[in-house]
Amino acid sequence: MSITCDWLVASQIAIVDKLNGRATLVHVLETVTAPRFPAQVPTFHVVATWHNPTEMVATARLRLRIDEAAGEPGAALLDEEVTFVGKTSHRSICIVQSLTVLRPGLYRVVASRQYNGEPWADVASFPFHVAPSAGAGSTAQA
Repeated sequence: MSITCDWLVASQIAIVDKLNGRATLVHVLETVTAPRFPAQVPTFHVVATWHNPTEMVATARLRLRIDEAAGEPGAALLDEEVTFVGKTSHRSICIVQSLTVLRPGLYRVVASRQYNGEPWADVASFPFHVAPSAGAGSTAQA
């Protein structure tokens, strides 16, 4: 089995057309600025498209999380079990209402999968930066 994550992105808004499955992404996250730290990153969407490249039936647990690049893995934003029948795709979408970041730096959205209780395998990541606003301090709450 080899479920892949074809693409992964974080954007301010994600709209998925229910008729044709096309996704429209508005304001893809590259750099988020905050006047103070710790800070709250406002609401954003995370979208991942998964694919089974074989004709086999495959069941996997799919997970999305956000990590600080230099830190431990973050908590799961989404954790779902999906069965792929043949060469099919699946789209995972979650809305992050608010993300607390303690310090500026590189963060990444990570897509991982697990088969039958085996260890989780990270299969894709989407990086974004959280930076102080111009002239901002770094000690007070945002």
